Amino acid sequence: MTLTRRRFLTGAAATGAAAFGVAGCTSPTTANPGSLTLWYTYNGLSEKVLSKAIKRFAHDKFVTSQVSGDLKQRLLAALAGRAYLPDITLLGDNISTYFADHDRFVDLNTLGARSVEKEYLPWKWAAGASPEGFQMGFPIDIGPAALYYRHDIFEKAGVASEPDDVAAAVPTWEAYFAFGQKLQKKMPGRYLITDTKTVFTYSMAQQPQKYFDRQNHYLDDQAHVRQAWDRALEAFQRHLTAGYAGSQGTGNSVDRHAAWNSGKEMSLVNASWITGEIKQSAPGTAGKWRVCRAPGGAGNQGGSFLAITKYCPRPEAAFEIIRWLQSPDNQPDTYLDVGLFPSSPSAFTDPRLLKPEPFFGGQVTMKVFAEIAKGVKPAYFSPWDINISDTYTDELTNVELAGKDPDKAWNDARTTVERLLRRQGVLT
Repeated sequence: MTLTRRRFLTGAAATGAAAFGVAGCTSPTTANPGSLTLWYTYNGLSEKVLSKAIKRFAHDKFVTSQVSGDLKQRLLAALAGRAYLPDITLLGDNISTYFADHDRFVDLNTLGARSVEKEYLPWKWAAGASPEGFQMGFPIDIGPAALYYRHDIFEKAGVASEPDDVAAAVPTWEAYFAFGQKLQKKMPGRYLITDTKTVFTYSMAQQPQKYFDRQNHYLDDQAHVRQAWDRALEAFQRHLTAGYAGSQGTGNSVDRHAAWNSGKEMSLVNASWITGEIKQSAPGTAGKWRVCRAPGGAGNQGGSFLAITKYCPRPEAAFEIIRWLQSPDNQPDTYLDVGLFPSSPSAFTDPRLLKPEPFFGGQVTMKVFAEIAKGVKPAYFSPWDINISDTYTDELTNVELAGKDPDKAWNDARTTVERLLRRQGVLT
């Protein structure tokens, strides 16, 4: 069944009315009438590049507003109330949840987006378009997934330790598990995988198919989903996971950061954006890390877009701002400033991004991430993918940390997913 329109906005309507205390017809439609306003999140865009844009587009009265808290909820409320809306807004990798109400946004193809499409990775550009071809999102960043590992510990253990050698030794998840068990025998009390959630998430990130097809038909119990689940269980049952479930949540990462400093977590599969966190949280390990291709192949996790709301009075001018902000010339500056990995391949060859990195022992990590990014398989993300994925990984966490029976966990996950989709009208 195809997603029906207004599904996510109807739930936000009451919130919107309460938030504004007025009806849309009696309130300013845009946040700053007479200006072009951009909403974004902390580190969602480069402040340095934004400052240049404000000066460059002063004649358009371009202004920015960093949203504190949940940008999505604020945007949904504004869309529902049709008041105090941004002209341009950042959208996350959950962009598909807005496709049902695409008439609240501008189709960027009507503004000439196709003329610059080839400047960006094809799979990233496609992720910003609805199944009907409505180009809602303009690419900002991506999250190519790699294997991060402690070179010093691997070398001390006498196993492959140089990036090319490690990548060759662990071409598949199964090879990575065997490599890990061998390494653990030499270095007991250490782990190669953050948690079961990591294995499931990044296994799915490597797949060309997720949970729905482009017509939003549920694919039900597909083999690749069960494979990702079984692979995560295998990692746990072979004692390779550290059990840092929820470590990416605010305030829940202390143990994991300590493990990076001590070498207890001696490797991890994660997206490029984790680089900044490792550097900030484990500065004493500088020079000891390396990066290589992840087991299982190329995959991407995360990334964002810019969109123009339908209420923008000057969409052509707004598009020129977006196009400049995310131009191949500016994306390297954004990467250097806040670590947002470029979605434009030409940015990969910027000399500033090809300098050896002391934290990674002089390795040029851009080359590694760039090759991964180019190899990512196009995939369709439905409006329900994030909730479905969270359901599976929550149950895996129950197995890993609470001792839940794996078969019951799988069945419970399936039941919860089906209940969710029935409640949304996707299944009958």
